[in-house]
Amino acid sequence: MISMLNVNAQDWSTVYRQVEEVTLKEGLENEYIEFEAFWKTIKEKHVKEGMQVGWFVWKVVPTEENKGWSDYLIFNIYANKKQMNDMNSKSPEWWENEIKTAHKGKTKRSIIKKYTQETMDNKYRQKSVSYTNKSLETFLLEEATPEAGTKGTYIGVEQLNEDYVDFETKLFLPYHKETKSRLYWELNEIVDRSENAYKPVTHTIFEIMNPESAAADWNPSFAEEMAVKYGTASRKFHGSMNVKLVHFAW
Repeated sequence: MISMLNVNAQDWSTVYRQVEEVTLKEGLENEYIEFEAFWKTIKEKHVKEGMQVGWFVWKVVPTEENKGWSDYLIFNIYANKKQMNDMNSKSPEWWENEIKTAHKGKTKRSIIKKYTQETMDNKYRQKSVSYTNKSLETFLLEEATPEAGTKGTYIGVEQLNEDYVDFETKLFLPYHKETKSRLYWELNEIVDRSENAYKPVTHTIFEIMNPESAAADWNPSFAEEMAVKYGTASRKFHGSMNVKLVHFAW
């Protein structure tokens, strides 16, 4: 299961999530997983020292019906815009020193040098697409905690009218809470993206289904049927990817 942040300690309305969609060069996946394990040590230091609040590496799990459009998703989560900008403004020299500091006494110098060079050379990424997302709403079931192997769904959404966010947060989310159908659910507004990013999407949803949730009987009133009808019409899903948690720091 997964918790993106400590809900009690964090004001979710200020969270920024930078998401990188990574397509790997052919034949490098096993090496890439080890490469991100190296970076986990650095990210754990950053979380502990309050430079960011979370880091998650998700592997895309293709199916016959949904092959996805990248191989991995990397989430860097920051308490607010200032914290995000501070981290993104660090110099290459700062990062090189930070890598050495985080791994001092834990990792051989030759390994540190190897992975530092691979980072600078961009050894693994064939393609990288990034989005900067501002949190609009987050729901976390109390019993959800981080665990490698957790399965989630990443969804790209286009807002079709000005009522979209209200429908998500005041209609669909309360239903998820009532039925406990989700362990985790977040809605984000895309506030920036890389030049090569997909343009039509305006929002993202990330959710983790609750495998222990029983199917709910729904006998809607006319008003409820209309609410769902117009709520569904306020958005367009442009695609989703099934993912599995590989590495995290929080």
